[in-house]
Amino acid sequence: MRWLHTSDWHLGRGFHGTSLVDAQQEMLDTVCRTVEDQRVDVVLVAGDVYDRALPPEWAVSMLERCLLRLADAGVTVIITSGNHDSAQRLGFGRGLMAASGVHLRTSLEDAWTPVTLDDGEEVVLVYGVPYLEPQLYASRLGLGRVSHTALMEEVIRRIQADVDRRRQEICPGVTVRTVLMAHLFAAHGVGSDSERAIGVEAPSGEPMEHSEESSGGLAVVPLSLFEGFDYTALGHLHGRQRLAPQVRYSGSPLRYSFSEARQAKGAWLWDSTDWSAITGLDWHIGRDLAQLRGALEEILDEPTVRRHREDFVQVTVTDVVRPERAFQRVQEAYPHLATFAHRPPQEPGAAAGYAEALHQAETPGQVVDSFLEHVRGRGPGEEEQEILTEALAAVRVDLARTGGPAPEEGTS
Repeated sequence: MRWLHTSDWHLGRGFHGTSLVDAQQEMLDTVCRTVEDQRVDVVLVAGDVYDRALPPEWAVSMLERCLLRLADAGVTVIITSGNHDSAQRLGFGRGLMAASGVHLRTSLEDAWTPVTLDDGEEVVLVYGVPYLEPQLYASRLGLGRVSHTALMEEVIRRIQADVDRRRQEICPGVTVRTVLMAHLFAAHGVGSDSERAIGVEAPSGEPMEHSEESSGGLAVVPLSLFEGFDYTALGHLHGRQRLAPQVRYSGSPLRYSFSEARQAKGAWLWDSTDWSAITGLDWHIGRDLAQLRGALEEILDEPTVRRHREDFVQVTVTDVVRPERAFQRVQEAYPHLATFAHRPPQEPGAAAGYAEALHQAETPGQVVDSFLEHVRGRGPGEEEQEILTEALAAVRVDLARTGGPAPEEGTS
């Protein structure tokens, strides 16, 4: 059997207000084409199939077409729900889908109910653990301590008990392998800006608190929990990475934040004839990401524009004084501009100096002068000063008409 490990498709997600529908269709086409070209038998999708609990209709249709294509190819597909998914909605029709070789693992009991694969030489038990919020599931597992680690310890204890029972039922001499799928933050994993902090909202709408150690706001689970499995297919972190020889994140096939600009993207592929020979597949899907920082003229330099014109770009202009029409000029040069900021270099103590200037300001005009000096390195010019004086006068008149407390000259 040939295996493909992928995760974190996040169907329905955009990028800084831009639709990714075409890139996500390319992503699913890449998965299906890889399955066909590499003659893959089993596809593991470790959570976050959708980007939110109520995905757009086009995302649902896109997933259906992908699964139909894989089912028609005779591939076994095992999918777990992630913290972005609605487990109940993703799991709809799972009983019917299983007959087509598409196995959805979205409920607590699914965690220790394996998909059994038998190629005639060995039996592989695949345990798909959906994302399990501790505060929702701890009591059902008889746990007093609410944490991802405690919950996963109990789930894996039940999985191991199931493995032991099944080993006794399988004919002697038959090799039994075990594969674990989980959606969580494992120790030593490297995160990015685009992963939502693991957790759900309470019925009141308030975020639930976690009582365990965390990294980047995400609950961390120790790698020791995964010992004893022939392969652990993890989802949640968006960079493809190897935490241990048999414990790996596939990462998201697409880049969903600028923090992922240099991450390896793709999937893991291996053959069950050699479980130690795992190959990283590199996929290049969607637009490249570019982070440009410098003076405006450097960012608008012709070779730089030519190199990154078709990329999603994050631009930070560092001129001491904000150039005229800086945003418009950048937008004209880079049609896929995602973010723009003006960040002039600041002398040490500039923030403290600005705070002191505000404290000492005696008039509204002085407050404005201090602000302009802080954000662009100079106060108002003569023409700007006239405009500001007129604007402040208009504010005083308007407040006087409405009965509000008009600022007096000489006050801040």
